[in-house]
Amino acid sequence: MYDILTINAKLDIMKLYQNLNVKRPVIIKPMNSFYIKHACRLMCLMLLIGVGCAELQGKSVQTYQSKYNVAVQASEDALKELEILILNSVSDDLRTDILARRADGTPVTVEVKRVDRNFTRVSIGTGTGIAPQLNREASDQIHEFIRKQLMISPSSITKWPE
Repeated sequence: MYDILTINAKLDIMKLYQNLNVKRPVIIKPMNSFYIKHACRLMCLMLLIGVGCAELQGKSVQTYQSKYNVAVQASEDALKELEILILNSVSDDLRTDILARRADGTPVTVEVKRVDRNFTRVSIGTGTGIAPQLNREASDQIHEFIRKQLMISPSSITKWPE
């Protein structure tokens, strides 16, 4: 319900526009925030599904209770033991990215990130996403070799949800 002052103010504005021979402005009602929130959520979900699926195919992520530099060395040693050729390695104090290639030409990427002083997250991506199940198995196999290098029991690692 409008009160009398609001109605009078609207009438005064309408008279002013009529006197000035100006077209009445189009008043756009603001969209309901409910629709805006759901549209944003839908766009975020679509982005996550589109990017996330491509990102997760053949990728295996595990966190080890190990110092960062030890985990980097264990990752490199595991690749060498599996006869996977290391093509490039870029490193700093918090992250190491290793690009490698298996004997059959399949690309392998290893990302080692320091979580804190005693924990390190290792992400291994194998292949290009054509056969994700086989690629995931290859990534998990590399994790097994890293675990051997670190001499850690399987129950002491944290496997991130897929």
